[in-house]
Amino acid sequence: MHSQQENDGHGLFATVARGANSGVKLFPHKHADGSFVVSMTRFQKDYIRVPQLGDLPGWLHKGFALRMSNPSAGVIAPSLISAASVRGWGNQEHTRD
Repeated sequence: MHSQQENDGHGLFATVARGANSGVKLFPHKHADGSFVVSMTRFQKDYIRVPQLGDLPGWLHKGFALRMSNPSAGVIAPSLISAASVRGWGNQEHTRD
């Protein structure tokens, strides 16, 4: 199951910077088991499954990257997005978006 989290009140998002999907907003990718994935690497063996969306900012604060997608905009495969590129969790005093 893929889920766009745009209107959930948490506000986590990233914006694709280049390529065919440039400008498309990405949201935390909800996996079939209902969890979200954070990781320090792109390798599945390093994935940490986070059951609650509200817990993601704590992981981002620790420097973990977040798997994000936007199926409704055609970005089905989740990308691993660095914490610095994720907006909406208090990591930027001023956003440019």
